[in-house]
Amino acid sequence: MRVAKKQFLNHFLLAIGLLLICVFSYGLVANKLGYFLDDWYIIWTYRTFGVEKFLDFFKGDRPLFSYVYMVFIPLIKDSPLNWQLFAIFTKWLSGISLWCLLRLLMPKKDLSTFAITALFLVYPGFKFHHFAVMYSQNYAILAVYFLSHIFMILAIRNPKRRCVYTILAMILQFIGIAPMELYYGLELVRPILIFLELRDDTKPLKVQLTRSFKTWLPYLLVLFGFTLFRVGFGQLYSYQLGLVNQLKSDPISTIKQLAVIVFKALVDSIFNVWVDILRQFHAAIKSGNSIVVGVSVAAGLFALLLLFYSHRTNRTTDSRITSFWLPVLGVYIILVGMIPVLIAGLDIGLAFHNNRFLLHLSVGVCILIVSLVDLIIRQGYFRLVLLALLIGISIGANFIVGNEYKKAWEAQKYFFSQLTWRVPQIRPGTVLITPEVPFETYYSGTSLTAPLNIIYSPELNQNPIPYQMILAGSPQMKSMPELIPDQPIYRVSRAFNFQGNTSDMLVFEMPTRGCLQILSPSTNPQLYNNSRYAQLWEDLIKLSNLDRIVTNKPDAELPTRYFGSVPQRDWCYYYQKAALAEQSQQWTEIVSLYDRAKSEQLNPVSSRELLPFINAYFRTGEIKEALVLSENLLTEDSNFRFDLCRIIEDADLMNISQDREQMLKFLDELKCEGD
Repeated sequence: MRVAKKQFLNHFLLAIGLLLICVFSYGLVANKLGYFLDDWYIIWTYRTFGVEKFLDFFKGDRPLFSYVYMVFIPLIKDSPLNWQLFAIFTKWLSGISLWCLLRLLMPKKDLSTFAITALFLVYPGFKFHHFAVMYSQNYAILAVYFLSHIFMILAIRNPKRRCVYTILAMILQFIGIAPMELYYGLELVRPILIFLELRDDTKPLKVQLTRSFKTWLPYLLVLFGFTLFRVGFGQLYSYQLGLVNQLKSDPISTIKQLAVIVFKALVDSIFNVWVDILRQFHAAIKSGNSIVVGVSVAAGLFALLLLFYSHRTNRTTDSRITSFWLPVLGVYIILVGMIPVLIAGLDIGLAFHNNRFLLHLSVGVCILIVSLVDLIIRQGYFRLVLLALLIGISIGANFIVGNEYKKAWEAQKYFFSQLTWRVPQIRPGTVLITPEVPFETYYSGTSLTAPLNIIYSPELNQNPIPYQMILAGSPQMKSMPELIPDQPIYRVSRAFNFQGNTSDMLVFEMPTRGCLQILSPSTNPQLYNNSRYAQLWEDLIKLSNLDRIVTNKPDAELPTRYFGSVPQRDWCYYYQKAALAEQSQQWTEIVSLYDRAKSEQLNPVSSRELLPFINAYFRTGEIKEALVLSENLLTEDSNFRFDLCRIIEDADLMNISQDREQMLKFLDELKCEGD
């Protein structure tokens, strides 16, 4: 009894240690993040229509996944912090399930099982963790899937309860592979584990294989049944069996291409991931972000403490999966884990949108790495230090990635803050469109449509939605009409639909450096000649309709429930208010705004942001001040000569008698003729 209590205490402390490793890896920025990509419109769906709408949300995508969301969304609701914490919790649960499974399979390898689990929890190749709404539920499914294998082994070891345990394992197996299919390929690991569990060297191999197949048969029926459903009802899914069609049309080149993808995925997931970490660390330290080193060292020392604690009772003999076969098993898990991704015709690797598929492959990767360390390094303490180093730098790399998410969230929040300053309200049926935004790695036009509507139509509870965001440099444009006036726009995105017109669009630019620009049809398209979207900019600018802005209503507000504290009023606040006032020709208000900005010692981020103030100074007859600002603008960027010419050549301004001579002289210097 005393031994059992001691073992329970040891395992409990190590489990808490694994939780703290997760917190170290993902929790340091959890309270500074919001929603990304699909998370935004998942939460928007729940807010707008309620949980029942997820049946429509996943129709034509992953229909069974809707039931997972219908369980978890009502529990966590729409708090960004709660979702980040829930993602940490479910990631830990998946780790605990994996740890329990490994301990069943390798009861005499305490250190190895703990190290594999710890590395799995922080594996740095997978960088989608902070998409918390999506991946917290993926982790929960993965935990259930590991639990299916646990009950399978218990069924083998407990003949009296075999039926109950087998049924439980089959139910959990279905829950693990059916809703999202990512873990489908891992089902080919199940018969291997069954064979290893039933292995008896005193009996002929044929007898062992027959017995293993009979034990596997119930799980094979579940797998076969879901496969038939998936193939027979393929029209219900967005991911089609692309590989099958490719093999039919060109089998030789498809097989060659497949071999390249598999080899690259192996190299990326096992080796290049660590090279990528070194690049991240070098870039972070070079930019002055030395805190990442501190995080890595602290995490590494903590991991070393946990590994040492686990190592105290480590026993390395009498395991059905020997150290020699573990690396082979690890590679096998990686290869079969690729199957659903390859069948869908998708790529796997470290590139951002492809690294999401490394989540389930990381199980095999971590088994491979830890077993190789165990085989190569015989000195126990060196082994502990190396494993702790891998865990520590992985946590540091995840901290770097977390800060990238934080920057993207802040950039998105700042964009919407500026939008509410410049555009108090928007007429329904309006499209906001731009070729690209600086934070689009973590967002899409579809996902940004969610906060746009939450901000400007907070009481929305039905279709059609009033506003649509389009990133014209993305695949969204495939379903857009030709960029000419008066073309109807009808868009359907999951549970939402939108009706608009190309004549009812607001074109904007969100520069990497500087303030948001709402463009008018008179904007000089030559400003974008160096852009890869130069022609697209020219087509869009002609369609920008500033009449879609409602100027006589209070500013829309960013809901603090989602955005937290909003950015303070800075230079861009005054610029946006000046641009809004310019639209209403409130010239004295613009001058007053500039005076207030100067009194607060705020300066333009980009010379372009001086234009409304120059225009206002000219309009109010303060020609000298206008000319001084104009010269400052041209000193920084001569591309705005066109805009200055347009302002000064205005007929009303040229009729101003005071300083007319000075204005004509400046016009002559600008050489406006022909612009």
